[in-house]
Amino acid sequence: MLRNYLITIFRQIQKNKIFSSINILGLALGMAACLVIAQYVNFHTSFDSFHTNSDRIFRLESEAYKNGESLGQSITAPSMLGETLREQSPQVKEVARFFNFSYANSSIIYSDGVDKVNFEQPRVYIADKGVFELFDFEFEAGAAAKFDEPQKAILTLEESRKFFGDPEKAIGRSFTLSGNTGAHEYELVGVLKDIPANSHIQFGLLLSYPSLDNYTQSRTSWNSSSMITYLLAEDADRQNDILKETIRLHEENSKESYAANGYEVNYYLRPITDIHLNSRNAWAFTEGVDSKTVFVLSFIAVIILVIAWINYMNLSLVRTIERLKEMGIRKCMGSSMKQITQLFILEAFVMNLIAFGLAILLTQVGEKYLIEVTGLPVSALMDLEVLLLLIGLIGVGTLLIGLYPYVLLKTMNIVNILVGNRGKVGGAKMRKSMVFVQFMITFILIAGTVTVYQQINFMREADLGIEIENTLVIKSPPGDINSQDREDVKRFSTLKTELLKFTGIEEITNAGEIPGEPVGWATNIYLKNESQETSIQTGLISMDLDFPKFFGIDLVAGRELQRGDDPWTKGDVVINEKLAEQLGFSNPEDAVGAELSGFYAPLTVRGVLENHHHTSLHNDYQPLAYILSSWTEFYFVKLRLDDTSVESRGEQLTNLVSTVKAEWDNVFTDFQMDYYFLDRAFDEQYKEDIRFGKIFSGFSAVAILIACLGLFGLTSFSVQQRTKEIGIRKVLGASAKNLMVLLSKEYMLLVGAACIFSLPLAYWIMSSWLEDYTFRIDLGWWFVIIPIAFVIGLALLSISSKVLSTIKTNPVESLRAE
Repeated sequence: MLRNYLITIFRQIQKNKIFSSINILGLALGMAACLVIAQYVNFHTSFDSFHTNSDRIFRLESEAYKNGESLGQSITAPSMLGETLREQSPQVKEVARFFNFSYANSSIIYSDGVDKVNFEQPRVYIADKGVFELFDFEFEAGAAAKFDEPQKAILTLEESRKFFGDPEKAIGRSFTLSGNTGAHEYELVGVLKDIPANSHIQFGLLLSYPSLDNYTQSRTSWNSSSMITYLLAEDADRQNDILKETIRLHEENSKESYAANGYEVNYYLRPITDIHLNSRNAWAFTEGVDSKTVFVLSFIAVIILVIAWINYMNLSLVRTIERLKEMGIRKCMGSSMKQITQLFILEAFVMNLIAFGLAILLTQVGEKYLIEVTGLPVSALMDLEVLLLLIGLIGVGTLLIGLYPYVLLKTMNIVNILVGNRGKVGGAKMRKSMVFVQFMITFILIAGTVTVYQQINFMREADLGIEIENTLVIKSPPGDINSQDREDVKRFSTLKTELLKFTGIEEITNAGEIPGEPVGWATNIYLKNESQETSIQTGLISMDLDFPKFFGIDLVAGRELQRGDDPWTKGDVVINEKLAEQLGFSNPEDAVGAELSGFYAPLTVRGVLENHHHTSLHNDYQPLAYILSSWTEFYFVKLRLDDTSVESRGEQLTNLVSTVKAEWDNVFTDFQMDYYFLDRAFDEQYKEDIRFGKIFSGFSAVAILIACLGLFGLTSFSVQQRTKEIGIRKVLGASAKNLMVLLSKEYMLLVGAACIFSLPLAYWIMSSWLEDYTFRIDLGWWFVIIPIAFVIGLALLSISSKVLSTIKTNPVESLRAE
């Protein structure tokens, strides 16, 4: 029986090549897109779930308010809050704290007695031993036993390979960690296996918690909120008890000092498995993914699969109508309804199975590109759980699609079928409804794609208020801020002098902050004669004298800082328009001369600079104060390109970088030049936006292609059914234009109606999406015209390709065929 069924099925596929190909290709594209999106969603929703106690681990977070207005989310807490919770709360089994030490411009210096290696060390954190109680980070070599002692360190395997060969032999070795806060020696006590990609906690070097005393006294502080704190609960359901205890300790020990600055702080606990999707913070270990992005892509995956199924059902429906006589004969010959239904279900299964195999092949062929676009690790692209889920969906789809002929046949009279009188077999309204829904979705997807690209282009091309083109950024060597004889300062002066001799070098400056990254130094600034409760959290940019001029930040009031100015003794400072506004000055001129408190020394405003976007356009302008300081993390070199040169822009940049590197090697003989271009680094802030845009538009294109394939198939069927009519009309003098209108108007009117009905929904969806951006585009005329033009054009192309070929057929051939 099964063999006969399979023979019948493959004969049908062979007999109807066009319809079978459209069905299989549509299903394969839908499954491939669904598979990739499902892998993406599965990867991002799996973050941190590999920890054994992930259901009981929480991060302590807070939200600060001033005058009833939220100042945003904070993922740090005072060190003593975590320590006291561990000691006093019976519901807290263990605590793990991280102190972000990456700001210190650290480098590891290691010598084996023969060679000396010096590398910049990113992602440095100071952590307590509780990290290895809470999290399942595995050791490649060594252990955490001595990690509660001062001057101990743990590296990841990737970082340790820069300095040591065999991880086992690296244990017990000592190295020097040098940075802007001084140089200290550490003993390596452990090497961790590389941290899984689906962990939001990522670091390169961990320093033992007692080592924090080398750099700051915040280890015993209730008022310095500087620790990323995780709690392991005894019982996940008792988190409210932990929160009550947290609030009690805050009220007893730190609430008063926060209130003195006008702040009110609310604490809450966030499950570790929610962090990656629901918590985006500049000071987090890694940048998370917006849960809305995951939801939207999940929705698109469902839409694509539904469109593919609709296509299959539509085309199967018209094929079923043609096969009614076959089914009638089968019933007369003794076939039961069960057997006929089994045949159609098996046919649907075979088609789905072939499509599934093709989908896997498409995914494998495009694996490299898909990994690049989605950012997924290689191992995540063929996750077994997702494959099993898709196989389950194939089973559901097979039943839904395969049972439809049974429902149709139940309504038919066998005698009528056999004599050729099908009566009202139905299905026309359903086909039209399905086409209508498909093109409503198509309109929304095109409108969404256009809006996403418009917003991303708007952010990337907006006037930042600073000039970042042709700017080379070089990570500065570490220099002890407390030293009276700064070798790095002398060398920078030499480098600057030598480089400015070249015509291709326009300007050079240095600073402790870089456009494109959050300002790491902040304080609470307020007017001298006002209450501390009016203070404003202000980012502090430590800079060289030439910094504003270098970046083209315009002066709007007062004067710029001059040589001899000093914030520590004279209080010289310039601020931006945003800070002046928040201090209560409607006119920047009025802010000049204002005396400020909240810094280490009293400040006097010498000038006001124009606002600039220090970070992405996701964020509003930040209140900033600019001070002269030798705290340096970055050197900036402005390159001058010659527009009249026969060399290309790329060649000129390459040659200029080589010039800078040669001079660098002469001056900084023991420190490698780590450099990049500022405009590219700034653009990295939009990496997730760009990725979302590529994924959204790519899979929207797949959905649209599937919808067009379906429309092409339905048009082919409709034209085939009217072959005789077309021949007669041509003989009677109908023009190609008249025939084109006749055969396409039904579906074109349907597509046009779908556009009109979907427009309000599309507008609401994209307006809601844009609300997440502080600086955003307006939905103008293009939002209506471009999607409608695309949808109508695609529909017309799908229909006309088949209609035109039929119109060109000799009418004699058409009539002879009938």
